[in-house]
Amino acid sequence: MLSSIGGSGGYTGISGLVSGFDTESIVKKMTAASTAKIDKVNQQKQLLLWQQEDYRSIISKLMDFQGKYFNTLSGSNVLASKFFVHKTAAALNPEHSKYVSISVPTNTSVTSIELSNIKLATSSKAVSQNAVSKQIAINFDSTSAPVDLTGKTMNVTVDGVTKTIEFSGVYHTSQQLGADIQTLLNDAFGTDRLSVSVLANEITINSDGVDASLTSDNAFVVPGLGLINDHTSRIDMQKSIEQINFATPLTGDNFVFYINGVKFEFQKQDTIASVISKINSSDAGVKLSYSSITDKFTLTSTSTGSASSITISDETGNFLSSVIGPLTDENYTAGTDASVYINGTKVTRSSNSFTIDGITYSLKAETAETINMNITSDTEKVLANIKDFVKDYNEVLEAINTKLSEARYREFAPLTDEQKKEMSETEVKLWEEKAKSGLLRNDDILQRLVRSLRSAFYMPVKNLDDNTQNLGLNITDVGITTDNYFSGKTKGGLVIDEQKLIQAIEKDAQSVIDLFTQASDKIYLPDAPVEHKEERYNESGLMHRLSDILNDYVGKTLGNGILLKKAGYPGSSTEFENTVTKRIKSYEQRLDRLLDSLKREENRYFSQFTAMEKYLAMMNQQAAWLNNSFE
Repeated sequence: MLSSIGGSGGYTGISGLVSGFDTESIVKKMTAASTAKIDKVNQQKQLLLWQQEDYRSIISKLMDFQGKYFNTLSGSNVLASKFFVHKTAAALNPEHSKYVSISVPTNTSVTSIELSNIKLATSSKAVSQNAVSKQIAINFDSTSAPVDLTGKTMNVTVDGVTKTIEFSGVYHTSQQLGADIQTLLNDAFGTDRLSVSVLANEITINSDGVDASLTSDNAFVVPGLGLINDHTSRIDMQKSIEQINFATPLTGDNFVFYINGVKFEFQKQDTIASVISKINSSDAGVKLSYSSITDKFTLTSTSTGSASSITISDETGNFLSSVIGPLTDENYTAGTDASVYINGTKVTRSSNSFTIDGITYSLKAETAETINMNITSDTEKVLANIKDFVKDYNEVLEAINTKLSEARYREFAPLTDEQKKEMSETEVKLWEEKAKSGLLRNDDILQRLVRSLRSAFYMPVKNLDDNTQNLGLNITDVGITTDNYFSGKTKGGLVIDEQKLIQAIEKDAQSVIDLFTQASDKIYLPDAPVEHKEERYNESGLMHRLSDILNDYVGKTLGNGILLKKAGYPGSSTEFENTVTKRIKSYEQRLDRLLDSLKREENRYFSQFTAMEKYLAMMNQQAAWLNNSFE
């Protein structure tokens, strides 16, 4: 009996049932040299993948460090002078901090400020003259007076609670009836829950922000008394203009009006919410809002000061006159300017926050009191800033130095799949720890990076006005040194003498700022001529030098940095376009060729064994025939 066999190349042939040979094992041994070549290339590819992981781990640390300390939007931006010299202004009386706060620049020479008579800037504001929703209203016909309501009742419902009020008198005027209704409502619902107003013969019941309704079985059958409106409800933002029961009815189907000269157009189908949104997002410089408590709209200027006026006018329809009404002294308040005496001189501004001579004042509450502010250097904050920076810098440097000095175990090559099958998970893990070790040992790129970082701190910073002269301070003058690279605890990391650093800041803050943050007028260009780079480097403060170095190695804005070009980084243009990935692809292409060659080799051997098996089977059949013939 013959059966089929298949090798790794997918060949289908006849097994060694006739010859008794283990064909697959024999072919496997015959192709062992080819398989060994494949394993070797796979190991070389794996080493590159691990090396790329190591590079990218360092790139990630450098990018995180760069983002934290060299981003202008970061609160820890070391290119800003306030990171190294931070001055604060505090009121001698802590209670006075509720009136004003002050922010001072690092280079200010001012040590104290006196403020008094603070008046805040206000916005212009227009408020609806009256409640905008239609209220419960009763008509009193004076021509029918006196009106006898003795024993008559009305049912009043407020916020779901219904009370019955009963009249006990004869009324000659609408004012007399209105006063009595107010008394009865106060008794039923409590003082100030409902308010009654009288205009001519119309009596209005305002429900102060809640739904209210009025019904009666017999009061309104009396001659001289009529119900104009039996309920009131507040504005529903999601309802259309035409669905709102305004106290002053709207006229027309479309509305065109102007606010501060800006034109607005709406249809009656538009919702109140859309009207408010369009006005508030416009260039009119106002915000429109509605309060269900007062049942009034408020139009407020977005800016403050006497110049922040509001003008309104209807062109088509009466929307503005309905919800706001004409602007009068009763419902319109003009904006006012802020004013304050600073060191005895009156200062007037349109805003409550303003800057004079680099000092920013933020007025918070009005007062006639005198406020004394002291300006001091916040050395504790500066020291904390620099200690955090040094800690993070040393951690990055340690990560690089660890990879540069990591032992290399060349006898621990990456394991093949066959080797892993013969080992436990723990054994595989320990083996691969050795195999991965030292892949960046003495790496030329990382060594250059470390040298650049170290030298950036010790090369003198030149004077911007005269490049032949150095600044008056160097890194050691401010109490910062680098640890010994060979014997030090941090292998070249930064070490701070806190006392010396504080003394340097207190003695000459501006020189400390210049040492760290001085900026050259030569812009950073990765491919700039050598002379350009040298001049920028010499004139740059220490932090600008570090920024340039980080851009050289992991920058992405003006061309990709050296490490990105070498190993790439996920999410960037270099993820697949880099030197290591190109080498990995070349190994993958070589693997494809070797695997194709192995398939062909296996198929050739299997074909030969199949032919042999068929020949032996035929010979056995002939022998059997001959034996049968002679029996």
